[in-house]
Amino acid sequence: MTQPLITVITVVWNDVEHIEQTMLSVLNQTYQNVEYIVIDGGSTDGTVDIIRKYADRLAFWCSERDGGIYPAMNKGVTHATGEWINFMNSGDAFADDKVLEDLFGTTAISSNIKLIGGNTIDVFPGGEKLTKACPASSIPTHLPFSHQATLVRREFCWFDLQYRYSADYALFYDIYFKYGEQSIKIFDRAIARYRQEESLTMNPANQKKIKGEYLRIQRKHPSLHWVKEYIKWRWR
Repeated sequence: MTQPLITVITVVWNDVEHIEQTMLSVLNQTYQNVEYIVIDGGSTDGTVDIIRKYADRLAFWCSERDGGIYPAMNKGVTHATGEWINFMNSGDAFADDKVLEDLFGTTAISSNIKLIGGNTIDVFPGGEKLTKACPASSIPTHLPFSHQATLVRREFCWFDLQYRYSADYALFYDIYFKYGEQSIKIFDRAIARYRQEESLTMNPANQKKIKGEYLRIQRKHPSLHWVKEYIKWRWR
């Protein structure tokens, strides 16, 4: 069985404390056919020195100002050549060294599958919690898995920059409605460790903005759920 090339993209900006841990979680994968790309937003805190330390093991890296997380992720996609793309942002990590081997090393993925999702280990300041991926059928109502715990076929992987906080949800939503639930495969396996204390969704000031973006995305295929949530959001 031919093992597909997997591209992992890390975006980072001034995160010298965590970038090496993230990079090593990618570079230490036992799966051999991995292309690694690092997009730095022009860090000035020593992050670039760590990236340079592993530069000979990277397919591409750069350090320059960009427009934020999703523009940086799109930049990474333009340099990717893998069949599948994962975004493992600085501060997050693969759940263990055998994640990619378990997903792609022994089992061929059907060509009908456009998106793979799995479980996430949420890392909080006081401990950890396993969050299982929800069924693909839940995509019309909410994000069923974190983007760190997903892989998307490269030809479908591009973020709509009109969404500042929820472009990953928009991507999954569009795949679901264009190609159907059968185009999404869920693995009951921890794929990523997600450092929650840095999450924008944990900031109360952003909650209404995030909810507003979700409703704009869901308006493409409105449902009774969307109507109820839209009324609640408008009257908050």
